[in-house]
Amino acid sequence: DGSHISRFTVSKTDPPVIDPQSEKPIITWPAGGHNGCCLKFGPDGYLYISTGDGSAANPPDSLKAGQDVSNLLSSVLRIDVDQESDGKAYAIPPDNPFVHLTGARPEIWAFGFRNPWRMSFDRKTGRLWLGDVGWELWEMVYHVRSGGNYGWDEREGANCFEPATGCSTDSIDPITEYAPPAGQSITGGYVYRGTTIPELQGFYVYGDFVSGRIWAVHATSQQGAVGEEILTTTLSIASFAEDNDGELFVINYAGEIYQFTDAP
Repeated sequence: DGSHISRFTVSKTDPPVIDPQSEKPIITWPAGGHNGCCLKFGPDGYLYISTGDGSAANPPDSLKAGQDVSNLLSSVLRIDVDQESDGKAYAIPPDNPFVHLTGARPEIWAFGFRNPWRMSFDRKTGRLWLGDVGWELWEMVYHVRSGGNYGWDEREGANCFEPATGCSTDSIDPITEYAPPAGQSITGGYVYRGTTIPELQGFYVYGDFVSGRIWAVHATSQQGAVGEEILTTTLSIASFAEDNDGELFVINYAGEIYQFTDAP
């Protein structure tokens, strides 16, 4: 159980300060290389948590977790941290899709991801966007919906993986995907809803940790769309962020935070 979600009490001072003695563990799952661990509160007030397949790169999905809903791996979880139930530090939302499926973990909201590294809610539509790190070829961007199966490890994005041909077509295709040399490790971003860059309004912005490239795809795009490259950087893009006004930031793994601005 190497991945831990905990709650802390934060002071009302400016700036606020976390009290390290106030830690309360909420939920854990096994860690083994691909651990997800992005946290977002949804418009419904529930906490959404991404989890990876818990495996190292080789062999891929060694725990065979991708299509297994009996554990918390390879999923987006959805829990109620305002309640406690059944001896847990959280409760299960009653409309979670697998609450009545025998043997399934009721925390699961969607499954079939390899390493859903970053996800975000569109502040205008409430739609959940997710960047999923693929194996050796494809990097994927998904719209995530309740009960959705996103294919890993039968598929890598829209492409067969195991088996290499003739795989199931029941899982959900990505909105967009890319392969080397464009990049090798996707970092999911945000749908831009700020005002500083009018021409970016309504586009989902995402990047790649290895290549430093940044793309945009319109939020109304359907599956199979092609992202437009908008920036080439030397950054190791670890995450994106937005402020209260919807303005967009990118976080470099080396420690810097950069803000997107309109070109002069």
